[in-house]
Amino acid sequence: MTYTLDVWYHRADDTSGQDDPVAITSSAELEDLLTYVLSHPQPHPPRIVVRERPAAGPHHGPDTLIKLAVAPLEQVGALLFLGPESWAPTTDGDTSTGVYATRAETPVPGAPTLYVDNDTKTPFPAHAALPIPHVLAALEEFRQTGERPTCVDWQESQVS
Repeated sequence: MTYTLDVWYHRADDTSGQDDPVAITSSAELEDLLTYVLSHPQPHPPRIVVRERPAAGPHHGPDTLIKLAVAPLEQVGALLFLGPESWAPTTDGDTSTGVYATRAETPVPGAPTLYVDNDTKTPFPAHAALPIPHVLAALEEFRQTGERPTCVDWQESQVS
């Protein structure tokens, strides 16, 4: 089964001011999205959710969310995954935050600082930058499974 990804990102051609997401339903559309984001600076990291996920959290939005940051010149990106635990922490002794950032097995040489939030300059954790093909593979797995991708490594994060 595959899912529909709803993606909020800055589009130069969107003059509606509605802030409606773009629906991604295929691998080709996902590749086009990443190509666009790499070639058009984003004032904020794009936010990606699986439309079919259950509602959670204070705003009753999807219970998972991915934020995407990219560095076009260096051809690297990082993902921040907010899972169900980040909305409703468990009470069974589980200390996980439900917030995870990608983690490079080997740090990418010369990778710039990528930001979870551009306004506050909140950086991704160290070693979160991955080569763009790995970012694309993780996003495709998210579209295929609706779950946190397993094709990349993750590190628990305190920033969201």
